Amino acid sequence: MQRELLEAAFPDHLIRTRPGTHGKALAYVEGPEYIRRLNAVFEADWSFEIVEHSILDSEVVVLGKLRANGVEKSAFGGSSITRNRDTGESVSLADDLKAAATDALKKACSLCGIGLHLYGGDDHSAAPKAAQRPTPVNGDTRKAANGDRLTQRQLSAIWSMGRNLGLGAEAIRSRSLEAFATNPEQLTKAEASSLISEFSQELDNRRVH
Repeated sequence: MQRELLEAAFPDHLIRTRPGTHGKALAYVEGPEYIRRLNAVFEADWSFEIVEHSILDSEVVVLGKLRANGVEKSAFGGSSITRNRDTGESVSLADDLKAAATDALKKACSLCGIGLHLYGGDDHSAAPKAAQRPTPVNGDTRKAANGDRLTQRQLSAIWSMGRNLGLGAEAIRSRSLEAFATNPEQLTKAEASSLISEFSQELDNRRVH
């Protein structure tokens, strides 16, 4: 395996930015570039599959698994549900799921080293420096093995309870980032349980008042 090519930074002309939480701009590279990198490193001898998916109130979430060079990497990906402005009906869940699948692929790739520079707080990313905050989601090295990651039931509970609190998708992600420096999809079981308990307490307080 060509480790140097695998972890090589993407050229500047491929890097784009989009709005993130707290007014931060997030650097990213389009999905096809990750596929080209995988093909170049593994000579197309790799595979990616969606293990499971969930359709939530305003977001679709998938769990993808990347296999390459005898190694497997799993990661969650998500995408907001696109709705018709007038009717509120979803436009195309298939397209939303495709976007979530691409997100999962990119995150799984980052666990192999592809695109890590986008999450490490260098000049191409507006993410905080590693010394200030642990690298979020894609570059998160503090997580245990996949078996310690939150369950699908816990993830669904976080989104459902967050909605009941009147929080939007970005607000829910912000709560997770502020508490654990990672998105809900990448929480450990213990972290997810803590966030669920926090949401539950807030819901109870609202009922009392």
